[in-house]
Amino acid sequence: MAKTARVGDDVDLLPALAAALADPDVTEVVLEPGTYVEQVVIAPRAAPLTVRSATGRAQDVRITWGLRQGDRGRDGLPIVQDCATVTVDADDVTIEHLTIENTFDRTADPGLEDTQALALRTRGDRVRLRGCALLGRQDTVLLDAPGWSDTRHVHLVDCLVVGDVDVVYGRARAVVEGGEIRSVGPGWVAAPSTARENTRGFLFRGVRLTGPGLPDGSVRLGRPWHPGGKADAVGEALFVDCVMGPHIAADAWSPMGGFAWEDARFGEHGSTGPGAHEGPGRPRLRPEAVPGVAEVLGGWTDAAPGPAPLSGRAVVVSDSTASPYGPARAPRTGWGEMLADATGLRVENLAVSGASSVSFIASGQMDAALAVTGPGDLLLIAFGHNDEKPDERGTLPWSTYPAALSRYVVGARARGAVPVLITPVERRRFVDGRARSSHGGYPQAVRRLAEEDGVALVDLTASSRRLWQRMGEEGSKAAFLWLEPGAWPAFPDGEQDDTHLSDHGARLVADLLAAGLRSLGLVPGGDGVRG
Repeated sequence: MAKTARVGDDVDLLPALAAALADPDVTEVVLEPGTYVEQVVIAPRAAPLTVRSATGRAQDVRITWGLRQGDRGRDGLPIVQDCATVTVDADDVTIEHLTIENTFDRTADPGLEDTQALALRTRGDRVRLRGCALLGRQDTVLLDAPGWSDTRHVHLVDCLVVGDVDVVYGRARAVVEGGEIRSVGPGWVAAPSTARENTRGFLFRGVRLTGPGLPDGSVRLGRPWHPGGKADAVGEALFVDCVMGPHIAADAWSPMGGFAWEDARFGEHGSTGPGAHEGPGRPRLRPEAVPGVAEVLGGWTDAAPGPAPLSGRAVVVSDSTASPYGPARAPRTGWGEMLADATGLRVENLAVSGASSVSFIASGQMDAALAVTGPGDLLLIAFGHNDEKPDERGTLPWSTYPAALSRYVVGARARGAVPVLITPVERRRFVDGRARSSHGGYPQAVRRLAEEDGVALVDLTASSRRLWQRMGEEGSKAAFLWLEPGAWPAFPDGEQDDTHLSDHGARLVADLLAAGLRSLGLVPGGDGVRG
C-alpha cells in the first residue's frame, strides 16, 4: 500500500529526508521548499520509492552537504566515495525536481591532494532522476555498482549537472538525456569505467554541453577510468545529438592512468555547435551503431520495469567435467551432455576440456558464449579444476579466480541473462573411508563471490561429495572412469581416473545440478526464487 511522507520546516512535517526514509513502508517522500543540510543514504527497500519536491521546481528544494574525499570520518580514517551528499543504494528509485549539491570548495585550500566531492552516487538498479540539479566540482556524479560483477541502470532526464573534472563517471549503464552539463573549469565531462563484458556504458543524448566563461577548447569529452589499473574496465561514453559549446576541445578525448583513450569505447554522432569538431581524434559512430535508450538501459522502461522472463534455455561455460565428447570417447561424458534431460531446459553446451576461468576468456570462448546468451537465459559458470594447475591456466582463489568469474557474471547480466555460479564437482578422493575435499579454497571463493554480489549459486562441490560418500569408496568408481582393459575402444588399456565422469556419473551430477536449479526457482518444479 502506498504511503506518503511529507518533509519540511513545520511542526506537522518530518524535519529531514533521512527521517522520512527511516520508515520502510514509505513509498513517496514529498519535500516542501527549503534547504536541507544533511547527508542522505537511500538504503535498499522492499518497494519502489519516489522522492520529489512539492512544487515541481528543483530550485525550491536543496539538499546540501560539504564533504570531500580525504576528510576523516568519526573513525579517524579518510573518507572516499562515501562523501556523496545523496547515495542511492535502493533499486527502483525515482527522484524528481530536487537540487542536490556538494558545497566543498577546493579553491579555499589549493594544497589539498584529494578534492573529489560527490553530489550524487548511485549503486541501485533502475534509478531515474528527472528535472534535478546536481551541483559540484570534481566528480559530481558517480553512477556506480555495488561490485564489479554487478550491472546497474540509471536514467537522468532533463537534469542540470555542474562540475569540472570527471563530471559524470563510473561503471553503470546510464543514459543522460536532455538537460545540460555545465562545465565550470577545465576538465572532462565523462570518465567511464565500464566493464569490458558490459555491452553498454554511458549514452549522452540530446544534452547541451555548456561552459560559460571558459576558454575555448579547455574541456574534453572524456577519458577512460581504470580503477586501480583494472585492465578490463573498458569505458564507453557516446555523445549523440548533443549541442557542444566552444569550450569543447578539438581533441576531445584524453588518456588516463597510462591507458590510451583509443582502446576505450568512445564515439559521437549527430552533434552540433562550435565544439562538435570533425577530425581523426573524434571517432564517429555509424548510424546503425547508435544505441537506443532502451538498449543502454537493458530493456528497462516504464512498460517493462523488471527483468526478462526466463527463457527455458541454458548456456554452459565450463571445463572437461561438463564438455561434450561423443560416442568415440565413450564412456567419458560431461554433465553438460545430460543436463537437458535432467532439467527440461534447452542446453547450449560450450564447455571446453582443459579450460580454466582465465584461459576460456583468453581464447575468446567467453566472448563467443556471451554472443549467444540472451535475455532470460541461464549462464551456468563452472570452473576450478584447471584453475588449480601450475601453468598459464592457473588462478589464485583469493584474487584472480573470483576476478575472472566476475567477468562472466557481468557479461550475463548485461545481456539480461541470469548468471549461476557453480562450485567445481568434487573429484573422487577418499581418506579412511571418507570422501574428502580436493579443491582447496576454490569452492569457498565461488561461495563468497555469490554471496557478496548476489549471484545464484549451486554448490556442486558439497552435493557431489555427499553423493560420493553415499555411494562409498568402491561404489563411487562407477561414476568415474574406472575401466577394465579392453572394455572400451577409447581406453584399450583401461583407466583409473578420479576426475572425469562416466555416462552414469555425468547423469548423477546433472541431476544434482537440476535439483540445485529447481531450489533456486530457475527451472520448473522448485520452490525457490529467481537468482
